[in-house]
Formats: sequence, C-alpha cells, structure tokens
Amino acid sequence: MIFLSPIAGLIAGSIGIVSVVVLYMLKLRRRPIAVSSTLLWSQAIKDMEGNIPWQRLSPTALLWVHLLIVILLSMALARPVLDDAIGDGQQVYLVIDTTASMNAQVDTRGDGQSGLERAKAQAVEQVHRLYDSGRSPVVTVLISGLESTVVLGDSKERGRLIGAIKAIEPTDQPGEIVQAMGLIESLIESVQVDDEEHIEPEALVWVFSDGGSISEQTIPMRGGRGVVVSPYRDDVERGHLSNLGNAGIVAIGASRDRSAPIMCRVFVRVERNESGPIAGVLRVFDGETPITIRAVAFEDDEDSLSESFELRLMQSALLRVELDVDDALDADNRAWVRVPDPQPVRITVIAPDANADPTLVDMLEAVARTSVQVLSEDEPIGDVDLVVYDRVSPPVLPTVPTIGFASLLPGQDQSDALDALGRRSRLISWDRADPMMRDAGVGSVSYQRSVMLPDGPGVRVLARDRDGAAIIEAVIGTHRHVRIAFALHDSNWAVQVGFPIFLINAIEQLLPGASGLGEVYTTREVMTNDTESIGPIARIGVVEFAGRSIGVSLLDAHESALAVRTGVIIGSGEVQAGRFDGHSQRDLWRWFTLAAIMLIALEWFEYARRVKI
Repeated sequence: MIFLSPIAGLIAGSIGIVSVVVLYMLKLRRRPIAVSSTLLWSQAIKDMEGNIPWQRLSPTALLWVHLLIVILLSMALARPVLDDAIGDGQQVYLVIDTTASMNAQVDTRGDGQSGLERAKAQAVEQVHRLYDSGRSPVVTVLISGLESTVVLGDSKERGRLIGAIKAIEPTDQPGEIVQAMGLIESLIESVQVDDEEHIEPEALVWVFSDGGSISEQTIPMRGGRGVVVSPYRDDVERGHLSNLGNAGIVAIGASRDRSAPIMCRVFVRVERNESGPIAGVLRVFDGETPITIRAVAFEDDEDSLSESFELRLMQSALLRVELDVDDALDADNRAWVRVPDPQPVRITVIAPDANADPTLVDMLEAVARTSVQVLSEDEPIGDVDLVVYDRVSPPVLPTVPTIGFASLLPGQDQSDALDALGRRSRLISWDRADPMMRDAGVGSVSYQRSVMLPDGPGVRVLARDRDGAAIIEAVIGTHRHVRIAFALHDSNWAVQVGFPIFLINAIEQLLPGASGLGEVYTTREVMTNDTESIGPIARIGVVEFAGRSIGVSLLDAHESALAVRTGVIIGSGEVQAGRFDGHSQRDLWRWFTLAAIMLIALEWFEYARRVKI
C-alpha cells in the first residue's frame, strides 16, 4: 500500500490528534453521586467552579477510539492505494504522439485544447502518479511522429520529465506508433540489469495517442506491456466524437498544356470523414493574390471529390489552394504546388557529323514540346538547357546536365569503347523505385553494348547487365549526367513504350519542371538538389530552398480522417488495460472512511446503551 497525498494526510492527522488530546485535557471529570436532597447541589456547583481544566491526561478506551477515528480519516485524506505494478528502478516509457491528427481542436471542455495538449497533460499527470507513489521508476520520454525520437532518457527527476513533456512541439507530419514500439524494444534490450538493484523484467509503456494509426487492438512488443491512452477517451465515453468532423485536401497537382504551355490545369482532391462538413469553398492563390474561387459540396454519402481549375500563367508560380470549412484540423486545409515556366526545354543533340538517330530526335522533340537542335562534335553548343550525346564522347562536359547514349564520361579510358560484339545483352537488375527508372519497362530491352561505364564513388548505378553497369548517373561539378552503355539504334528500346517514359523521367529529374508538371512537396519528404538537401519539414508552409520558395503540404488522407481507437493493449493480449491506464491503482480511501464511520457508530451505540441503563 502507498499514499498518493501523504503530506495532506500528515497535516490532517496532526491537527486531528492534537485537537482530540486538548479536548480531553480540557474535559471536566466528576464522579456521579446520588444525593437525598437538592440542598446539596450548591456544594456541587462550588466543586465545578473550583475544577481546574488542565489536568494530567489519563488514557481511556474512549480516547483511543477517538484517536483511531482521527487516524483513519487522516489516512483516507492521504489517498491510500494498492499498487504492486511499479517498483523502484522500474523501466517506464511514456510516448507522446506528435502526428498531424493530434493537432485537431475538440472544444468539448471549453478549453480549446488540441489532442496533443491533452496528451501532454495526461502524460504529466502520469508522471505525478508515478512519483507520488513513493517509488523511484526510471522514466524515458519519447515522441512518435514521422520518426520516433527519445526526448529524455532514463530519468528519475520529476521536474525534468515534466519539463521535457511540456516542451514537446506539434508537427504536421504523418507517422506510425508501431515505429515507436520498435525503438522501445531496442532500448529495453540495451538496458543492463544491475544485480544489486532489482529491475522489473517487463517495462511499462504508456502511449498517449488518438490511436488512428493503429489497426489492431493489440500491439505486439517484446519485453514490455502497457496501453494506449487516447486524449479523446472522455469524449468517446460521452458520445462527443462528432466534434472530430474534418475535411481536408489530400492530393494536389498541376500541369501545363503541351500545345498551349501558358495554360495550366490544377487538380485538387478533397476528402471528409464520417462527421465532416458537407460543403465548403476552394480558393486558389498566386502568392497572396486570389486567382479563382469555387464552392464545393459532397453528394449524399460521398466522402471524396475532385476539382480542376484551368488557369493562364505566363511564368512560374507557387500556387496555394485553400479549403474554407469549419472543421477540427487546420493543417490539411491548405496545399501548395509550384508550376514551372511555360517555356519549352531547349535540347541540343550532338552526333557524329550531325547525323543523330531520327527516333531519338523525334522522342526528344515530343518531350521538349519544341524542335531539337542537332550538331556535330566540333560545333559550338550555344545556350541550351540539356545536351544529349548520341555515340559521341566529349572531352569536356558543358555547364548543363547531359544524357549520353554509347558515350564515355570525360577522363574515362578510351579503351572502354568497345567494338561491336556479336552477342546481345539484357538488363538483369535495375532500381524500379528510382524516379528515372519508374515505369520504364526495361525488362524486355535487348541491346549490343558499346561502352563500359564506371561503377565507383560519385556514380549511381541505375541498371546492370552481366558485364557491369549499363545505365548510370554521375554528379560532376554541380550538374547531373546520365549515361547509357549502348546506342539507341543498337537496341529494341526505341520501339517500346518504356523508352519515352524513361526520357520524360530523366529530363524531369535533370531539369525539374521541364515536363510541365507541378512540383509538390509534403511534410514527409526530403528536398534535394545537386548541392544541398533539407527536410523533412515539420510544419506546413512556405520555405526557402535553393534560392526559391517551396510550399510544403500535409496531403495525407489517413491523418485527415482523424480516426480514433481506444482500449489498445501493448504487449500481451492478456494484460488488462485498467492496470496501466489512469486508473491503474486501487483506491482504498473509501475503506478507511467506512472504518471510521463504523467506529463512530459503535461509540454512539455504546454511549446510548450506558445512558439508557
């Protein structure tokens, strides 16, 4: 048994015991005497007037009963509880969910707190419970967002723990609670058990989260057990979940028309949860200048709708789309997309005697939306955006990105250029997830290799065949250069649908925005260029990167859904949630109060019996 408020109990007990003792010392003590006449009452009055109140205390059974009543009531005020789950040195982990959905505002208490603020308050309350119990657990505070991180590790100081919890900042990022469980498992495995100090074999875990990213009622975990405590637990019990109604922008895109590049189409998809608003207004801004506005409404039981806007944009622009609705989450009501310049891509092809592969030229013109210049090796290149080498190996690279077919990089040994081999090759491995190789369909490409490509530092291999690297990307200086180990006319790639896709992917990666597609970044992405990278960005908004403004959006349907799950158990499925949540200890104050009342009743009945006799 432990006391949660021992100071209050000690104060009340001290005051009560002193008061009882003083009252007994002030009590007049006289022996009952039977008299034959009232004439003797005058003598009794004189005896009473001469009685001295402050006398030596004589312990009696009644005094001990009254003192026991005061002690029982004082112990009840000290909040006695039974708690055998937490001992000295017990490993405890408190996990705070900082994902975007925890920023939802649910004003059911009139306090206007977000889910994260409620979760932090619950965690602080849990810290008080742990240390008010008189034990000394070892507590670690973690945050669970896009990445799970330890905020404060292995601390026994109540003040530091509370300060670390209160300092946790919200984010607009998605995340998974399961990742935090994996981190806790690794922390548990790293704990060294001291033979001189007993540490519980199983760690105790409290996760303060809305539970939206959890798909099952039990989260498996080795070496620990606990529960997920929802900040909306009281709202669930009172049936107030309708206050989590939300609608948000979950996808955005933009593209310029290939035939009329100054025309731009912006696509927006909006989703709502079950209790979300059924109507709203979409506004499109160029910076702070409003461009267009449109009312939107969900039909019947529809939970998703798509809208498109056709705009005339003469230059690049950072467009912001806002959804004007009254809902619980604000972070998903804004999204950004950067639209590239309408100018076509200027591409020059360098080929022997200006005799380039006609299929390659046609494909490049289709992607660039304009004609392609074809030059010989000794002609000046001029002002271009991209240079494509067709069976030409330049001694010096231009100051722009390049693509080379059967082309060596500067500095390579010329012996790497091969004579036409009799056998044909096929790619045996490639990175399907790479932005350049995505949907390129190179599995059925056969070719006759013309050059050997380097495979070392500064080179990223995109595809290989049995002779080595077949498609690579190299960063030289401040630009990226792609090389293919065979000429287009020495392969069957030109007649496959995957080749134009590869060209589009490659040009888009080398020249962002060249395809006319808008750039969209979310809070889960890292933004990179040739020289630097930043991210992921914690909050939505506009950031400066590489000398230009970039809009960072949430765009996560799962976070916008504001799903809530309660009663989730961590570890063994046999663990009862009530043992670890806010009501983990069994209160005993009622029993102490009842015992005191019973003693008072017994004392009163005994007094009544004696008076009657």
